[in-house]
Amino acid sequence: MVKTLMLCNCGNSQTLDADAIGEATDLKCSIVHNSLCTSGLDTLTQVLPDGDLIIACAQEAGIFEELAAELDTNIPQCIDIRDRAGWSDEGKTATPKIVALLAEASLPVPVVKTFDVESEGLCLIIGPSDIALPVAEQLSDVIDVTAVLTDTPEIIPSGLDVLSGHIRSASGTLGRFEVSVDGLRTLEPSGRGVRKFTAPRDGGKSECDIILDLTGNTPLFSAYEKRDGYLRADPKDPLAVARAVYDAAQMQGTFEKPFYVAYEEHLCAHSRATKSGCNRCLDVCPTGAITSNGDSVSIDPNICAGCGECAAVCPSGAVAYDAPPVQFLFTRIRTLASTYLNAGG
Repeated sequence: MVKTLMLCNCGNSQTLDADAIGEATDLKCSIVHNSLCTSGLDTLTQVLPDGDLIIACAQEAGIFEELAAELDTNIPQCIDIRDRAGWSDEGKTATPKIVALLAEASLPVPVVKTFDVESEGLCLIIGPSDIALPVAEQLSDVIDVTAVLTDTPEIIPSGLDVLSGHIRSASGTLGRFEVSVDGLRTLEPSGRGVRKFTAPRDGGKSECDIILDLTGNTPLFSAYEKRDGYLRADPKDPLAVARAVYDAAQMQGTFEKPFYVAYEEHLCAHSRATKSGCNRCLDVCPTGAITSNGDSVSIDPNICAGCGECAAVCPSGAVAYDAPPVQFLFTRIRTLASTYLNAGG
C-alpha cells in the first residue's frame, strides 16, 4: 500500500514541490498545506484513520500523536524536512535533500538489544539535616528512604530511618549501589527524651537502589550525570532539589537499558602474557565502566552510558558501538547520498 505524505509549508516559510517529491519518492503527496498543526487538523482527522500516513513535520509531533490517540488510530510517522532542508540556504532548491531525508526515514531501524534493570526504590538521601530530613519525609510516602545526615540534629522526625556519617566511597548503579560510610552513627532505639546517636564507627556498609546527593560536595562518581540512579542537586537551589526529588520518585520498577557496545574479547589487545598493551578504552571511558580483566578488559553494561568513546579509540575492533549497529549508520549514509544524487542533487 502506497503511503501518503502530508506536506506543510509552515506558514509559507518554505517552498515545497509536491509533484517532484511524489515522483522521486513514490509517495502519494497531499497538497501543500499552510499549517497542518492548526487549520489543517480537520483534514488530518479525515485521513488519519486510513493509516500509512507520514507527516512532514517533527516539531508538532505531539499534537499529531494526541489527535491519533483521540481517533484511536495508529500514530503517524513524523519527519523533519523543514529545519534540515526547507529552511536551509538552499531551501528553494532543496527537493533532492528532502527526498533523501524521506528515504532515510523509511529505513527499518534495527532492534537494539536491551536488558532489564530492577529497582525496588530504596533511596539513600545524603545531606545536611535541614535539607535531607524534609526531603526524606516527602519521599517516604512514595518509596523507601534512608537518610544519611552530615550533621547530628537534636530533633529527628519519627518514622524515618536516619543515620549520620560521611560517605567514604560509592560504587554501582541504579538498583545495585554499594556505599561505605565512615563516622557512622545510628539512632539509639531506647531512652527517654531526645533521641541520641550512637558513638561513631568507620567502615559501615549499605546497599540501595537510588542515591540522592544533597551535600553540595564533590560528586561520588565521575561523569555523575551519566550514572543511572545517582541524583545530585545543589542544596541551595530549591528548584533543583524539587526536580531531583521528583526524579527519585520515578525510579522504582523495571527499566530497559540498551547494550550500547558489542565486545569481542578475543580481539582485545589490552595485554598478553602479563605484558601491558593497549589501555585506550580505559583512559577515555568517562564513567569507569571499563576495567582491566587479565589479558582483556571487562565492560559493565550497567554502568556504560553509551558515550561510544571506547569504540572510537579501539585499534583492534574489539569494541564496536551497537545501539544502533555501525552497519546501520553506513546504510543511512549510503541511502542519503544515493537518493540525493538520483533526485538531481
